[in-house]
Amino acid sequence: MDWQLVPPESVYRLFATNTTRYSDARLDSLDTIIKELANAGAASSYLTRLKRTRNNASFLCGFPPEIICDIISFAKVDFGWPKLNAVARCDWYDDDEDNEEEETSRAQNSVDLGWIELTHMCSYWRELAINTPSLWTDPRDYFALPPLFSRLIRERARNLPSRLELSASSLRRLKSVGHKILLPARNVPVAELLLLSFSVGNFRFLERGYFRVGSFRSLRQLTVSVLLGADECPVLLPTVLTSNSYMTRVELHNCLPSRWDAPMFGPYLIRLSLSYTGDPEVPHLMPSTLEFSRILASATALEFFTIDGIHLQGPTYPYPPMILSSELRGMDVVNWRNASQHRDALVFLTNVVFRRPNIRMEVSLGVLDGGLIDMASSGADAKRIQSLIRSALENIYRQQFSPPRHIILGHKSFLTHDSETQQSPQRARPISMTQYMYADVPGVSSLLTFDFDLPSIADTSFLYEGAVPIPLHELRSISLNCSGAWAHLESDLWWHAMRDAEHVRDIALYFSDCAKLLPLLKTVSTDGTLAFAAFPALKILHIHLERSFITNRLRERDAVSTGAAAALQAIVRARKDHSVDSRLEALFVDNALRGWAIWSTLAIDIPVIFQGSSSYLQALWGS
Repeated sequence: MDWQLVPPESVYRLFATNTTRYSDARLDSLDTIIKELANAGAASSYLTRLKRTRNNASFLCGFPPEIICDIISFAKVDFGWPKLNAVARCDWYDDDEDNEEEETSRAQNSVDLGWIELTHMCSYWRELAINTPSLWTDPRDYFALPPLFSRLIRERARNLPSRLELSASSLRRLKSVGHKILLPARNVPVAELLLLSFSVGNFRFLERGYFRVGSFRSLRQLTVSVLLGADECPVLLPTVLTSNSYMTRVELHNCLPSRWDAPMFGPYLIRLSLSYTGDPEVPHLMPSTLEFSRILASATALEFFTIDGIHLQGPTYPYPPMILSSELRGMDVVNWRNASQHRDALVFLTNVVFRRPNIRMEVSLGVLDGGLIDMASSGADAKRIQSLIRSALENIYRQQFSPPRHIILGHKSFLTHDSETQQSPQRARPISMTQYMYADVPGVSSLLTFDFDLPSIADTSFLYEGAVPIPLHELRSISLNCSGAWAHLESDLWWHAMRDAEHVRDIALYFSDCAKLLPLLKTVSTDGTLAFAAFPALKILHIHLERSFITNRLRERDAVSTGAAAALQAIVRARKDHSVDSRLEALFVDNALRGWAIWSTLAIDIPVIFQGSSSYLQALWGS
């Protein structure tokens, strides 16, 4: 059953009488009347009815305090905190003679009470809410709060450490409508601080007016996001925000600590994210390899960390070992700047030491404009990067206990994981920043996304020269139904390397690439017995359609379709005629191809099962 709260204003109509809208003065008057009637000897039953009316009693008032607090906490998520809105009121004037319209607007103030309306269900709910400080410690979007409510919230939190969210968009809105900007009170202890999408100028404003006087001794979680203009450098985090050694979460975007030996990188840190996306190179603000090695060594509880555009400084030799926490579960390394930083990121990966197997990782290297050739990445330097990619992969996979069972191949990217069960609906899209697409694959413990969209690298063929850095011997399935995957099918090196993947049962690919499967017909002699050289255990082919073919250009008898159909027929019959063990078990074909004569022909030798367009395509194009 799906639970959904009704809007707070509807609660009155459903469960309560309209006395919930009584003012405090009206309630005081009722209390006085009830007291006078009691003194006059009024019947107790009559007084009880009056008290119920005054208190707006309903069955909801009988809930235990814990349940009421849970309901209110749940309501805070759906209804939000009180907000001061600037509403533009428009008056339209219609001149019949000139047929012209004139608009006049002026800002009006309106207050959205949010979840606080729910606390006025009855006097008991209100009293309970007022006397439960923990309900008032996480105001969302402080600059959007009405000034009166910000003071009341502060009083009702009773100096408990609070979660404070400061949004630049609400600050800009206050400035645009001319409201006075009230900074958070200096005596409010802050346990979690979020600064969202601030410009450099607004960050300086907070630094001068709040950071220097705020109470941050209880700070445990810090998130700072700064939007940089052209040629702006990252801001430096005030020392007062870095001096707590009990920090558990630090996420800094375009904001760097003034010192990389700050106490906040301590033994309680669980999540660390550092990113810089500005244009200027700022090596003087970046950590050295030794400093970052010490940060990782100190963060013994670290479970997740991300570095994006963070260029570690110092010589690559001798390079300190980057020893990761035994609690680490996920790691992202992203750099979309230049070749020298790509090299250093790969050197970092080559020196990573895991103290826990089966880490989920994402590595994404590239340039912001893939069409621009990085002059520093040509010739010998390109060879160096290829060598470093191989070394990094060898180091990473060597420390993973579970070899990959599934691999997704793109043009300059791939994804592997160790689950044989495919449940994620978008598992054939191995581009950067897509781990969330695989969160629902059951049994996954080791997941690696590697994307190297570098102009100096033409394709992935260098990975299959000599010893392949990716373990292939336990693969069970291969997905080639993604952009650029055809290059693998056209590579002799790839087919030769895939001889180690002898347990693969499933291959997914685009229909237009089926003609490139002819190497599946090649056989080799092993101890006098002929066997298929590539994928001898293959049982199922999943045939998808890429977007370019979901058009009127798709024809059963054109050259591409004819070639693909002929290749499939040859493969199915060759595998069937070879032996019982080598025959294919099924073809899963996109529904858009239903009705073609080739499937009736193939159905004589193998079951053909039609299925809907891949969920990946449905999600992207609604097909």
